Amino acid sequence: MSKPNEFHIGIDGSIFSSTPRGHSLYAMRLCAELDDCLPHARFTVYSQVKKSFPAPSGRWQFRQGGWKHLSPVAWSKFVLGSMCVSDGIDVFWSPYSFLPKLPVSIGTLVTVHDFATKVSPQSFSPLHRIAHHIFAARDAKRADVVLTISEGTRRKIRAVFGRDAVIVSPGVDQAFERPSSQTADLVLSELGIDGPYLFNIATCEPRKNITLLVETFLKMKENGDLPLHRLVLAGGPGSCSAAVNKLIAKSDGAVLALGYVDRKVLSSLYSRADAFVFPSLYEGFGMPVREALACGARVVATDSLELREAGDESCIYIDPSEAGIACGILEAIGPSKLHVKTKSMPSWKMSAAILGQQIVRVAALNRKGK
Repeated sequence: MSKPNEFHIGIDGSIFSSTPRGHSLYAMRLCAELDDCLPHARFTVYSQVKKSFPAPSGRWQFRQGGWKHLSPVAWSKFVLGSMCVSDGIDVFWSPYSFLPKLPVSIGTLVTVHDFATKVSPQSFSPLHRIAHHIFAARDAKRADVVLTISEGTRRKIRAVFGRDAVIVSPGVDQAFERPSSQTADLVLSELGIDGPYLFNIATCEPRKNITLLVETFLKMKENGDLPLHRLVLAGGPGSCSAAVNKLIAKSDGAVLALGYVDRKVLSSLYSRADAFVFPSLYEGFGMPVREALACGARVVATDSLELREAGDESCIYIDPSEAGIACGILEAIGPSKLHVKTKSMPSWKMSAAILGQQIVRVAALNRKGK
């Protein structure tokens, strides 16, 4: 008799990246831990183009599908399904919000991370917005299981899609802890950071509210509220980059933009900052908040259900307005910052165990004919 997790799992690897953040990091970390959770399963990761993905074991293979002229969603809809059928997969998991066309004999799970295309449509291309409008609700309704990353997003899924969802929240890498003074000193020296600073990491897009953060910081500098502090920004470019870069150019070195930074140095950036400031207008969860807390940072974050899930009672929650950001920063750099302790956070292994349980459940239902 075959064991309950002896089956073939297909995974959409379209969002995998050699410089992972956000959704990409979430999917790749879960895949790395799934190998232990499902020791008898076989895994095939599918992608339109070549991706950098270190196989956790010999039970993993990577399949490149070609058709580079298609958009990622079109590739998923018109190419990926036939690849899955020809490979004989039993269960398919999409961490990318969309499902390929598959026969009912293949069980399906789809992860809905957020509703950013509705909340902040200007952050996405017209084609991406159209794809979400056409397919997101339809794919969520036809999936055997809908997964999500927070209770806040779960409530939105119920309201918008009329489906319940299983929460598989992000974990925190073991590397996120307060580093030694020697390590932090070396990292900051190499990055050209000396003296007190505030820190933010995010892609430079409208919903991340980075433009207002920089404007608020510079006004506080001008008013004498932050005479010694710099603002250090990390993260990839986005549609707000031009506006932010103009402000940085006028800041006389008070704002330092690092661009994408290797995750190995993030613990030093988080831990040495006088505050990690995250005034995002909308998040499906808020992984950087959880990472910063694990490193012992004082966190200033938008007061939303999703970010309260990522954070805890020690965060300073604010309205993401100029006044709110300024008040949060001033509170964070006050005497209370001396008493911050590192936080013990859930691991990726715990999250992968929940995902693995759902995959096994869907496979079992399929074997019984649903």
